[in-house]
Amino acid sequence: MRSLALLVIATFVALLLGEVGLRLADQSYYWAYAKRPDAVLGWRPPPEQSGWQRFEGEALIETNKLGFRDRDHPVPKSSGVLRVAVLGDSFTEAVQVPIDDTWWRKMGDRLRHDGCASGTGQRVEVLSFAISGYSTAQSLLAWRAFAKQFAPDVVILAFFIGNDLNENLDALDEEPLRPYLIPTDEGLMLDDGFKRSTAYRDATRVAGRARQWLIEHSRIVQLGLQARDALRVADINSATDRHSDEPQELGVDNAVYRRPTTPEWEAAWVATEAMLAAFANETRAAGAQPILMIIGTGAQVHPNPRGRARFAQALGVDDLGYPVRRLLGTAGTHQMPVINLPALWTGPARQPSQHLHGFPGGRPGFGHWNHLGHAAAGAAAADVLCKLWRPRKAGWLSSQYRDGDALGRAR
Repeated sequence: MRSLALLVIATFVALLLGEVGLRLADQSYYWAYAKRPDAVLGWRPPPEQSGWQRFEGEALIETNKLGFRDRDHPVPKSSGVLRVAVLGDSFTEAVQVPIDDTWWRKMGDRLRHDGCASGTGQRVEVLSFAISGYSTAQSLLAWRAFAKQFAPDVVILAFFIGNDLNENLDALDEEPLRPYLIPTDEGLMLDDGFKRSTAYRDATRVAGRARQWLIEHSRIVQLGLQARDALRVADINSATDRHSDEPQELGVDNAVYRRPTTPEWEAAWVATEAMLAAFANETRAAGAQPILMIIGTGAQVHPNPRGRARFAQALGVDDLGYPVRRLLGTAGTHQMPVINLPALWTGPARQPSQHLHGFPGGRPGFGHWNHLGHAAAGAAAADVLCKLWRPRKAGWLSSQYRDGDALGRAR
């Protein structure tokens, strides 16, 4: 008994010293706890937490009282404020860069200091409700549950071509904690079957909540999970390089570049288009201006035009623009302005001279946006808002402004 007691005490002291040492070394791991189960959105990071992300780029991620990567904002909107809400996935949560370098912060800075809001007396607030891995359905649910209550004047939905489509259909998705919105004759029907999944039930039981608490508060546990994930990422990269017969961008299904050839992919498009229609209608009904931001894959906006052409040729398609053209058609049907980044970044005389995707240690031109990509996206978003906004009347030209010349056509 004495030996057992000494062993327990020694283990406790060792763990305590380990925790203290890791905290002094500022060791933490955001991805260890970022997917806390949520009954509405599937998952949402815990509120008022902070942790480092160092897999792709490096940034300290801090969440607000709602669990989003942003500062806290008062719900009532002050007079003289132009409030912009952004929805989206990892390109908008943007844990790869410091928060002040994210595209939506850059957009706000440009509007305030160099754009149409400068000198008008109006203040600009940008609020983010984006979470890594979110689908269009989850973004729409985040609008309904959280963003709508802040009464934004503008709502930007960032749509990533690389995986948002397949994430909008259960048959093409592998995420156990995701809700879906299914188009029906009566409108979108919520499928929250994830709450009956083993993953969700295990995570929300007493043992699962205790495990989540331990992950959120123990730096030793976070370090172990970080090592596990590093091995998994290395295995995924290696398997992609060995077994793919086509050029492959990590996390992107090449089927997005082709016209749908299966019922599942056509259903994914139909569901996506129904959700974009609902987004436009619901935000307008709330008095906000909807805007769609189209985020291309690394292959679509690669700075080497010949590289883009070779990628398309290897896939057996004329170009990589099919999903852009189809999204533009949907946006045009619902008179929704578009920030068409693939066209803006690959048009004549607009070729980026440097890679906008990718970080040191990865594949140049692929992956998430780096600092240059976020700066370019923020500038493009601010320019579109300025074209839409009449500062003197704070009005919007949505009915007269289409996805044409100023925004760039799909190539």
